[in-house]
Amino acid sequence: MADRHILAIDNSMDFLNIALLGPRGIIDDKRIEESRSPSQMLPEVVESILAAGGISLTDISEFRVTLGPGSFTGIRVGLSFCKGIRAATGAPIRGIPTLDALAFALIENQGSYLCPLIDAKKSEVFLALYHATGGKLTRQTGYIAVKPAEIPAIIKTPCICFGTGLRITEKHLTPLEGVTIIRDQLDHIRAASLVDERIDAVLDERLPLYPIYGRRSEAEIKFNVTID
Repeated sequence: MADRHILAIDNSMDFLNIALLGPRGIIDDKRIEESRSPSQMLPEVVESILAAGGISLTDISEFRVTLGPGSFTGIRVGLSFCKGIRAATGAPIRGIPTLDALAFALIENQGSYLCPLIDAKKSEVFLALYHATGGKLTRQTGYIAVKPAEIPAIIKTPCICFGTGLRITEKHLTPLEGVTIIRDQLDHIRAASLVDERIDAVLDERLPLYPIYGRRSEAEIKFNVTID
C-alpha cells in the first residue's frame, strides 16, 4: 500500500528500540536507554516519533513487537502497549520472537548455523539454533533457557554465536572447532530490521500474540501458577 506505515517496538532486552517505516522507507529508528521504566517511557517516545514524522496513531497500518524471550517486564509492556492501541485503532499486530529478530541480522551467512544468545540472568542464557539456507532461516530448536555448559551439545557447525549471552558462555565456545564468535556488534535488535520486508519470510504467521518467556517467571515458581 502506498500509504503504509509500520511501527516496530522492541522492549525485550537492555534498550528500548523503536522504528517507524513509511511509504518511502525508514522515517525514524531509535535506540534508547533511560533510568525510567519502559512503561513510563514508551508512550512518550512513540508520541515524539509520530509527531516528528507528521503522522498520528490512526495512520499506523501495522504494529510489530518482539515477544521475547528476554526481560519479562519489558516484553509484557511492549505487547500490552500495542494491544491497547489496537483496541482503539484496529491496526493489526505482528509478533516477532526476539531470537528470530537477532538471527535475522545474519541471514546472509548462508550455509551457517546461527546461535543468538541472550543473557537470561540466574547463570543461564536464552537461545535458539537456526540454519541459514536458501535466503531463509530454519529454526532447529525451541526457544530455551540453558546453562552455558549445555550449549556445546546443542549447536551444530559451522556456527556463528553472538549476543549478550556471550558474557557468560564464551569460555565454553572458544575451544570448539567451527564456531565463530561475534562480540558487541550484534548484542541488540535494531528496530529497523523488524520492518525489513525480508523478515516476513522467516515469521511464523501462526504464532499467537503471547509473550515467549523461555522459562517460568519467579512469580510462577514462587506461587506455583501459570501466567499467560
